Amino acid sequence: MRCHAYLIRSERYLDIEEVLLHHLATATREQVIDLIGREHRRIELLSGEWRVLFSQPRVTEAYRPTIGEGPKKIARMMAAPDQLAPLVNTLWQHEIKDRWKSITFGLQHLTCAMPLASGLVGAVFVEEPDLWLSAESTHEILAIHPEVFALIGPHIRKLVEKGEFVTAARLCADHCDSSVEFTHDRWLGLREQSQAKAPALVRYIDGVLTPPELYDNVLSAMRQMLDAHAQPSLDAWLRVHAPRARYALVFRDLRREQGAGRSLFPLMAAAG
Repeated sequence: MRCHAYLIRSERYLDIEEVLLHHLATATREQVIDLIGREHRRIELLSGEWRVLFSQPRVTEAYRPTIGEGPKKIARMMAAPDQLAPLVNTLWQHEIKDRWKSITFGLQHLTCAMPLASGLVGAVFVEEPDLWLSAESTHEILAIHPEVFALIGPHIRKLVEKGEFVTAARLCADHCDSSVEFTHDRWLGLREQSQAKAPALVRYIDGVLTPPELYDNVLSAMRQMLDAHAQPSLDAWLRVHAPRARYALVFRDLRREQGAGRSLFPLMAAAG
């Protein structure tokens, strides 16, 4: 789930501030957008960007963002024109030190758009429309660079532990370096071939997420079971992409996402 930051002129923000204070967490997305109106600048933040921003202590303390998973997926926060300092300072601090460089897309635009002097605009953060939930999906293995994983890894773990596999997949897809897609038959074949030739890989798959520390172990298991004719996409990925970094890997099994209201698999079933 991505999030949109709406920058609103201070006059308009002050007109709607009281209603937002009381209803931002409970109103529908459409009601919030109607309140914001048409005169604004909108900046899209990728799934990991807003999660990292919202979790910064200074931002959390100053604005108390609302995050909802489960059936009602929301990501909301508001910052009044005269209360922008914690947000602006957090953004510029990380921009100057390049701490978020590996995940930055919309954050850089947001940083540059925020005024250095308070009082000119207010900011309202609202989750994207839920159209992404109906997008066509596939079984896949997603490779996340270790620098990216250092920032979003805790958020991936938390989502997986809560059984929020669809949201976790969206987060990983927004920030992965590469991925391997599988048809349903090839995914089942991957498990069958692994069970016969490399049982450790089945444990990694069922564990959903393997950190960079286990990367060499996972690759070894993959190569042990690999039949290039049965799994050409995985074979190509191992040859072309795998050597580029010691990735964290996420194994997306669509069967987990069918009514995924609770965790069906342990986060890490294997330790090595």
